[in-house]
Amino acid sequence: MVVAGDLRQAISYCDARPAPLTNTVKAGLVQAMNKRPDEEVQVAMDAAVMREMPKVEGWTSFLAVFGNVAVLAGLLGTIIGMIGSFRAVAAADPATKALELSKGISHALNCTAFGLLVAIISIVAYGLFQHRIQKTENEVVETSMSLLNLVVANREKIKD
Repeated sequence: MVVAGDLRQAISYCDARPAPLTNTVKAGLVQAMNKRPDEEVQVAMDAAVMREMPKVEGWTSFLAVFGNVAVLAGLLGTIIGMIGSFRAVAAADPATKALELSKGISHALNCTAFGLLVAIISIVAYGLFQHRIQKTENEVVETSMSLLNLVVANREKIKD
């Protein structure tokens, strides 16, 4: 559509498929359709990238925080389990001390394991999402540069 000079149709195409990439391209196409200089077309697309990337990132950073909090919560559970274990041992008769100690240690280790499990899953998910976000951001920036080159090469074909 850009090569044919029909920027209105290209903008309509972008409007019909709202996404970070099409919103960025649309910002540049609107400037090109208004016969703005190449620098303004690029600035419009750069501004659109700045608007769209927070939408792509969303709550991803929360996963890293959640992973760190899970480790701390597991540690807290471990300490509470150990305190309970020693408190029970101090108050128990000699025949049940081993049983009370093993219950507390079991509670402590379960807390540690659960905290670590949640943390590992959260941090791995964070890494995967960060990779996808970076890939999307690179694609949007690369496409905006390609669009600018396409517009510059076909300025004379742009219809009013």
